[in-house]
Amino acid sequence: MSLNRTQVLLLFLATFASPVQAGFAQPVQLVQLAYGQKQARVIFQADSPITHSRSLCDCTKVKHGGNTLTAVVDVSDFAQSTQKQLEATTADGKTTRLTMDIRVPQAVQLSARSMIWKVGGACSPKKLQVIIPKGSPVHALTSADLSGDAFDYTTNTTNPGELYSLTVSPRSTQKSVLNRLIIRTDSADARYAGYIIYLSIQP
Repeated sequence: MSLNRTQVLLLFLATFASPVQAGFAQPVQLVQLAYGQKQARVIFQADSPITHSRSLCDCTKVKHGGNTLTAVVDVSDFAQSTQKQLEATTADGKTTRLTMDIRVPQAVQLSARSMIWKVGGACSPKKLQVIIPKGSPVHALTSADLSGDAFDYTTNTTNPGELYSLTVSPRSTQKSVLNRLIIRTDSADARYAGYIIYLSIQP
């Protein structure tokens, strides 16, 4: 059976094509932290021996042996969910970027992280809801402090230890301004001791 030119070309390319490169079965891993957790250990498995590995963040230490890479992450200062990355080179010469999707449980849930009014607009009040979920290391909100004097606020405790609300209003919207509302809790852990809400009047 004779082959046409296209078939001959495909056969030639298949003969001299580079071998399939090995990789990682799970190059992205979800890491769900618990309240107060200070360290996370994450294991990646490659399809071929790992020859080199390195962390792209000072908070992470890595080591490898055979087809296994182990990452140990210092999460003691993590207040928000984040991603941390590593690089690993396997025996086939391929370098793979590995990702740890680190989820930090929120001890306090805020309905907003910022409140924005327009310059020249109405001084309408905006409401912020604060929820303390079950199992949280936070048991109560202790105070709210305002940096600056461009806003007024009132607090309301709907259900102590579970649900609070704050109502914020600008005193004037005639010019741009940025203040911070700092909500403080009873937690001894610095990660859960304070939360910043940005209050701004923008053009």
